[in-house]
This record gives sequence, C-alpha cells and structure tokens, in this order.
Amino acid sequence: MPGARAHVVVLLTAAVLGSAATAQARDWYVAPDGVDGGPGTIIEPLATLAHAVGRTSSGDSILLERGGTYRAFDLGVGAGRTITAYGSGARPVLTGSARVELFGVWGGNPAVRTGAVAERVVECYVDGRFVRLARWPNADAGFLRNDADDQPDQIVDAELATRPGVAPGRWTGARVRWRRWSWWWETRPVTSHAPVNTLTLGPEGRFSDPFSDPGSGYFIDNDLDELDAPGEWFWQAGTLYLYPPTWADPATMTVDVVTTTSTAVLPDHDDEPEGIRSAGATFTHLHFSRYYGTALQLNGPSTVADCTFSELGSNAVHYTWNAQPFAVRRSVFRDVRNIAIRGWADAGGPAGSVIERNLFLRIGVEPGYGGWGSWHAAGIIVGQANAAVVRLNRFVDTGYAGIILGSDGQTVERNVFVRTMRTLNDGAAVYTSCNASQIRDNIILDTIGDLEYSHPWWPMGHGIWPEFLADFHDTVITGNTLYGNNGHGIFLPNNFDCTIADNVVVDSRRAALGLYVDAIPDQGHSITGNTLASNRPSRRIVRPENLSHWWLPPYTEPDPVALEYDAAGDYGLMSHTTFVAPTSVAGVIRSEPSGTLYSTLAAWTAAAPWASATGSLISRTNAILLFNDTEAQATMTVPAGSWTFPNGAAPGASVSLAPFASVVLVTTGTAPTSPPYHAASGIYWRAATPVPTYLGDAGFIFADGFEPSHTGAWVVP
Repeated sequence: MPGARAHVVVLLTAAVLGSAATAQARDWYVAPDGVDGGPGTIIEPLATLAHAVGRTSSGDSILLERGGTYRAFDLGVGAGRTITAYGSGARPVLTGSARVELFGVWGGNPAVRTGAVAERVVECYVDGRFVRLARWPNADAGFLRNDADDQPDQIVDAELATRPGVAPGRWTGARVRWRRWSWWWETRPVTSHAPVNTLTLGPEGRFSDPFSDPGSGYFIDNDLDELDAPGEWFWQAGTLYLYPPTWADPATMTVDVVTTTSTAVLPDHDDEPEGIRSAGATFTHLHFSRYYGTALQLNGPSTVADCTFSELGSNAVHYTWNAQPFAVRRSVFRDVRNIAIRGWADAGGPAGSVIERNLFLRIGVEPGYGGWGSWHAAGIIVGQANAAVVRLNRFVDTGYAGIILGSDGQTVERNVFVRTMRTLNDGAAVYTSCNASQIRDNIILDTIGDLEYSHPWWPMGHGIWPEFLADFHDTVITGNTLYGNNGHGIFLPNNFDCTIADNVVVDSRRAALGLYVDAIPDQGHSITGNTLASNRPSRRIVRPENLSHWWLPPYTEPDPVALEYDAAGDYGLMSHTTFVAPTSVAGVIRSEPSGTLYSTLAAWTAAAPWASATGSLISRTNAILLFNDTEAQATMTVPAGSWTFPNGAAPGASVSLAPFASVVLVTTGTAPTSPPYHAASGIYWRAATPVPTYLGDAGFIFADGFEPSHTGAWVVP
C-alpha cells in the first residue's frame, strides 16, 4: 500500500522536523479525483480539504484544483496556512451542501419530485440557484397583513379564511415569517391555529416587547400543504419534495441541499457550525457557496483576498474576539441572505483590520430570510473592533444598512452605496451606534427605506445616521456625497461635538440635513462647508408604501427642504453653507415642531442663534449632481443647458473633480428628470447589476470574468 507508506513517512517526517527552525514549508495539492493518504503532489493530489488540513504545518499551502467542488464543513485551519487555487477554470468551490437525486414522484402532485434525505433540509438549490421553502401566499403574490394591534404573540387576519380548504388547525406546526417591526423580521412557529383567522405563535427568542401593529406583512411556510408552485420545496421525515422551477429542466437539473442535525424547531443559523474556522490562515482565489451557517469564521489574524462568497443562508465572514488584525480584500459577496461580514473583536486588541475593494451585491434582500431581530440583512457590521478601516468597497442592494458601526473609532471612507435599505426601513446606508467614527468621502445613492409591507411607519431610509440612544459624540462626517435618500441625507439626532463638513447632499425626501435633540439641547457641533439641496420634482426611486405615523395618524408628506431642525436645540455653529431649493418649494429651511419655513438667511439666523450667515448663501434654483466615483482626477462635461454654480459663477464646458468628490450645478430652468445624477465612471448605478466585480487597485476596474493572479498572469476567477 504505497499510499499508506507515504502517509506514514509524511507523519514521521513532520514529527521529527516539526520543532526544527529549518523546517521547509511545502505545498499540498487537492483535486476531485485525488486520493487521500497519497503524497499530495500536483501529480498525485489528495482528495479532500479536511485531509490536507490535517497534514499541514504552519507555513504550508493547500492548493485546490480549479473547477472542483470540495465539501468543507466544521473544519478548523491552523495559523500560518494558506489555502488557494491552482490550474485553470473557475475558482474551486468550498461548500456545505451535498448533491441529491430525486427519482420519486409525489402522489399529491405528479409535478413534484421526491428523494430521500436523512437529515433535515434547511436550504435547497437547483442548478446552483436558491429556491424558497413552500409558502402561502406564493412569493409572486406578496404578503398577508396582520389586523391585530399590540398582540406580539398572535396574528389575527381575516385573509386567512380565504385560503381554499382552510379549517382551524391547518397551520398548527407551520411557521410565519413576520415583519412585526419596520426594521426586522421574526421567524416563529405556529403553536395554535384557532379560530381560522388567528395564529398563535411560539416565542420569538430575542425580543419580548409588547408591540405589534396592524398592516405588518407576513407569510406562512414550513407546511407541505403549501407546496403548490414551481420553485418551492419541503422536507419531512426523511423525504425532500421539490416542485422544479420553471427555468430548470426536471430531467437534467442538479439539486443541492444543506442539512442540519439540529433538533430545534427553528435553528438560529447565526449559531450553526461554520464552514471553515481560521486561527490565522490566508484564503485566496476560492469560492465559498451554499452554507446555512457562517461560511468562514476568523478566530485569529487572517487574510481573505480575491475570493467569492455566494448563495449563503446566513453570514459569509464572521470575525471573533482574537481575529485582529484581519484583512478582507478584492472579494465578491453576492446573494448572501443575512450579513456579508460581521463580528465583535477585542476593542483593546491589535489595530489595523481592513475591509477594502470588495463588492457586496444583493445582501439580505430576500424578505423573511437570513435571521430575525435587529441588526440583520446588512453588508458589514463592525460590532466591535480596534480602529478598523472599511474603504473602497461597493454596496449594491442591501436589505438593511450598508455598514453598521457598533464601537468607537472606526473609519468608513471612499465607498459607494447603492440602494441600501432595500427591503427594510428605519436605518441608513451608514448607521453608527458609537462614538468617534470617521465617515468620509463616501458616495451614497438611492437609499430606499422599504415600507411596502411594513406596518404603517414613516420614511427613514437615511444616508448617514449616528444613532440617538446613548448621547454619542465626536463623529466626523466629511466630504460625503449623498443623493436620493428616502428620509434625511444626514440625520443627526441627539449627538454631541460632531464635525459635519464639506458634504454634498441632494434630493432627500425629508431634508438634506436633519438636526434634533432629546433631553440635552446643547450639542456643540461644527457644521461648515456643506451643500444642501432639495429637488422638485424629485428624481428619487419611488416604491409602494404603507405610510402613517403610527402614534399620530395620518401621515402628511412635508415639502423637501435643505435643512430641518428641532427649534429646541443649540447645535453649536453652522456656517459656510450652500442651500439650494427650487422656487416650487415653499421654503428652504424648516423648524420643527412648528413647521415654520425660512427662505432667507436673515430670517433663519434671527430665529436660530447657533446659525451663521457667514460664507452661506441660498439659491432658489433646480440642481443636478456630478460626482467622481473613481480614484483618479476626473474632468466631467457639463450637461447641456444653462448651468451655473450655486453662487452664480459659470462652470465652463467642464468641471474637474478630485476622487470621490462632487459638485452641484443649478439652473433657473427645469432640470432634466433623467439621468438622476452623473458619474465620472460612466456606470449607470440604477441598473439592476451596475458592476460585476470589485474596484481594482489604482482605480482600474477589472473586466467581467477576469482578474490578475498573484503572479501577474490573467486568469478566469
């Protein structure tokens, strides 16, 4: 048995040389047609990643053959190892899924295929694409609506009686996914269904507040009776039922499932076993796909570069207490149903963690999936870290915030955010719950704040929002460009000693800048050099909504203004501000709660002692926005028409913009409705998928399908 002898030799050699300072690092090759126990060379590779990891020492590399798929589940990788790719073709796929065959036919519907799967299935993929658990109403029919008020453990809904064949008890043992509050989902078992219009729910497990509200959306799943539409599945007692999607050929389709041994009715897959746990390894040119729990957990200082994370049931990367400093670079995160990167590390640990040049695409946008409770469905959550830097990333379509900061002293700079808050409300593209954040030179476009199937709430899809609950202070918000926020552009309630400077904010639904107080009126900010513009007609993205102040109905849409503030506050000093508002808007500045509008600097500064006319101006014009979303100086052509700067100066035929800078041009005529804004890159950011990959080094955007390898050669990812 040469393979066994080789294995013994390797182990003996490692035992002899393991403590020697001169031990040589080596490469271990793994391929789908390899043999575990062999030498692990490129000629005679190993078969599994787990076996290869068990034979490595610090300094070794494991190379996975491109084009292969490798099951890697609950696997720890020690410090000093590198896992990467070799050969040509697609990146090697690391997965927690398994391929299954469906040869049976369900007696309840001959279109449904069946097959044996011993462990409980928690996710299903057909031809690599996510398919939903059977539900009612079906996904294309939207959501049911709760009728009950302040009954957090019951849903009362007359619509339930409209289901054909329904009777009390039908949904006992099923599950609801309920958007009980505007900013989170809950996933809860139905413990009783009686009478027919009432579902009594089991405990949510995290929140026990007494509130619920009529109008909140929900749907029912985890019930075989609801398996009635293409693209749905169900598992019960060892059998998988699948109604093939319309886009798949039942005769040739591939079916992959993720299973769990958990006996919990509702496993919280935030806490499911990880795919890979890194004690300080390096991962490059890999593709992590189809995990229910976290795909990659960083337990020690680790590096992730040039990887893809796709089709994940919960989180892609989770960093832990001892992970600093870690780096995540040049990777693509797409179709992740909860959070792309999150973690809590030692605030007193080593500084220097960086998350840079990644693309986050469709993160947390599948309603009802990806966890329950607050702080889910986000691009990045820096729960805690020591001076982490998040820069030069692109976020396109996140269900909740693009970035959440939960501890002091983090930096968010030169990122592009597009359609954040796409399926939830009451948050922001950049949302902070901490002190001394540095938020600078970001471009934030079209923050939505979805209210379509929320309970009646109000528009809170802000651009940048430092939270108000704990007297946070010393946030620095400078040089950012914001357009089309479905709330405020910059929302600064009950914060202290912040610097808000040189930002450009255009076409926010409520106000470009919102200032509010809680118990302490003196806030001590420095607010200077900002351009604040309102538009009418708006060019924001418009979506169906369920609007009302739940505590003060009905909701009345106020005019968009450049500045809105609570008259009870003293906000420090605000000066050198450019206000832009069309003449069709009744005022430029609004004081609350009276709703008083101001259209002159003299009237405003007389009413607000903290306000200064120094360096400020008001322009009653229509605005357009030009911004530079590249890392090079850009010369942008001024659009056709009679445009000036807000101070009346002529721009000429073009304007020059520094990287991640912007400018507002104005006209007394009508501003064109399309395009909504002008980007130096030429990217149409309102496209469904405006960019396919990350922002390359030195501003170079790699062509779709290619990337430079670590050797400088061009390879297919």
